[in-house]
Amino acid sequence: MARPQDPSHLKELSLRERMPDYLAMFAVGIGVSVTVGLIVTWVSSHSFVAGFGYSMIGLGVVLLLAGGVSGGGYGNLGVGALATMFGSELRAQPTDTADEDPAELRRQVFGRRGDARERLRKGLRPEANPRAFWQVIAGFAYFGLGTYIVIALAS
Repeated sequence: MARPQDPSHLKELSLRERMPDYLAMFAVGIGVSVTVGLIVTWVSSHSFVAGFGYSMIGLGVVLLLAGGVSGGGYGNLGVGALATMFGSELRAQPTDTADEDPAELRRQVFGRRGDARERLRKGLRPEANPRAFWQVIAGFAYFGLGTYIVIALAS
């Protein structure tokens, strides 16, 4: 059965139904770390274990940052604040037509439909985001495993 491409379907699935996807993505991350470790070994004089461990640490940091930004609403908060700040500065040029809408002008300038202030409010009160939560958990796991590998095995 094909899953819908809309990420909102994750809210409807239980953790048991989502976990295989999360574990598959975790395995992909380990595969990326192995690839980076092989490249580091090939290009430099460092061992594979050191390259693998440091790439896992780097991947963990990236996932911690990405999960924190999306889960904490900081992405919506930043974009909403910028759109509100610059959108409020935009004014329609004075013309003879009285039916010009400044909100429509903002939509045309920013290329998006919707209210910037609403996006700012959404950033201040983010809804539950299980994907972001598991990104942060995976970030901690990669960071911890990478640190263990570097300290215990690569030194």
